[in-house]
Amino acid sequence: MTGVTRVHAELGLTGQGVKVGIIDTGIDYTHPALGGCFGAGCRVAYGYDFVGNNYTGKNTPVPSSDPMDCAGHGSHVAGIVGASNDVVMGVAPKVLLGAYRVLGCNGSSNDDVIIAAL
Repeated sequence: MTGVTRVHAELGLTGQGVKVGIIDTGIDYTHPALGGCFGAGCRVAYGYDFVGNNYTGKNTPVPSSDPMDCAGHGSHVAGIVGASNDVVMGVAPKVLLGAYRVLGCNGSSNDDVIIAAL
């Protein structure tokens, strides 16, 4: 449908050597299509949780070193970008992903948090 498999096959463009930061709800790095782990040597190699699970955009953020997705949107975006397994293939299946969580579980944030992630 998108022609991305043709780009992979004919041009050899797979995202190898490229780092992509996903600024969203985090990434479910345990998902097999996203590598199954977080940190050095993993597909989701970098990241930070700027807000914590209970952040509403109005309360005080509670940052964490674990950018696990609790809402699903960031994982969906990461899959479009770089999923890679026997079932699904992202646009750039060999990228290294960074998960920068700026949205709490209810999907809210504010400009200061997003700017900090950038």
